[in-house]
Amino acid sequence: MMVGDHFYIGISARTNQEGAQQFIRALEKHGMSGEMVPLHTILHLKTGLSYIENNNLLISGEFLDNPTFSQFHHLKVAVGEEYGANCIWVNGKVLVPAGYPQTQKAIEALGYEVLVVDTSEYRKIDGGLSCLSLRF
Repeated sequence: MMVGDHFYIGISARTNQEGAQQFIRALEKHGMSGEMVPLHTILHLKTGLSYIENNNLLISGEFLDNPTFSQFHHLKVAVGEEYGANCIWVNGKVLVPAGYPQTQKAIEALGYEVLVVDTSEYRKIDGGLSCLSLRF
């Protein structure tokens, strides 16, 4: 998860410590930084949180009490809407999966324009918005 020039890297069965350290070394060569975040119950870091700019972080599950993210303004995702934590900020708008009205309202209450996206087909393969996107 990119926040400015700093990257948070989830450590799980898919990304191990050595791979994360290699990525951090590559970042540092370009004046950026990174840090590892162990994952305990979820597969991907951005399954449980998303940075939507302006110091705002959608956050759920195991990350709620994680001190790594204490400096951010937390938008706590309601129980039952955890899938809605995987959003994408792009060009001043936030892409939000359809079907998570509390999450959508919380984002809109901060003044963001929300674009609701039907992700029902992605969910069939455990995919979310950030899993299935390329952004430059």
